[in-house]
Amino acid sequence: MSIKIGKFGFVNNFLPYYQLEHNGVRVIEASPKELAGMFEKREIDFAPVPSSYYIRNKDRLRSYEFCIAARNSVLSVVVVSEGKMLDDDNDNDNDNDNDNDNDKGRIAVTNQTLTSLNLLKIILHECGMRNGVAPVNASKASELLKHGTYALVIGDEAIKARMAYRVVMDLGEKWRELTGYPMVFGISASPKDKDMSEVNKAVMESVEWGKRNVDVVVAEAGKKFGMPVEFLHEYFKSLTYRLGAKEKRGLELFEEKCHEYGLL
Repeated sequence: MSIKIGKFGFVNNFLPYYQLEHNGVRVIEASPKELAGMFEKREIDFAPVPSSYYIRNKDRLRSYEFCIAARNSVLSVVVVSEGKMLDDDNDNDNDNDNDNDNDKGRIAVTNQTLTSLNLLKIILHECGMRNGVAPVNASKASELLKHGTYALVIGDEAIKARMAYRVVMDLGEKWRELTGYPMVFGISASPKDKDMSEVNKAVMESVEWGKRNVDVVVAEAGKKFGMPVEFLHEYFKSLTYRLGAKEKRGLELFEEKCHEYGLL
């Protein structure tokens, strides 16, 4: 039986998998939420999974070196608005659970993410912000902003939103500011009973090839996603794909904060 390998269907996974796919390896592309669902159904053998999903299920998952983390700014997990700064509403006495139209500080969050939602809630707690949070069945900033003054967008939709709206918070940057550590958004995993070490090794070799040949990767990514090559160079530099000591500590801190604020 062939091994089923997955990846996030975002530009952030384009570099690590580029050489692997170029060499003919078939990779299943899906959203982070969909990949988590595929793990639940044992439809996939190896893929990055959202950090929140991994933390909840680590007793039955095996983790590996490949990850998706932000050294500082992540650029693709951001809160945007049509002009208002995020802390403009912090003096209001709005109740976070209040869903009426008077909650002008509400942040509409795409329901495609749990990790970024939990990260946002941690940041709001840590910074003493009282903005309401409302999950919405939408991914585009334009749709999310119909439901709140602010929108949390992820992945490629976040990159598009950066060009049309005001970025009021980069969650990777804010996490680094608060903790001093990288934020790990995804970590590679397999079912506990399957050793995918050789697959992880192949992906990491593809990562290293992509870093050595970043101009080639950026040119191809620019064509596929219709994004400026200058931005893509900056974007790939902002990410790290190796779960080192600092990334492990960042992940541990995220788990600790999730427990502290009752998010797991």
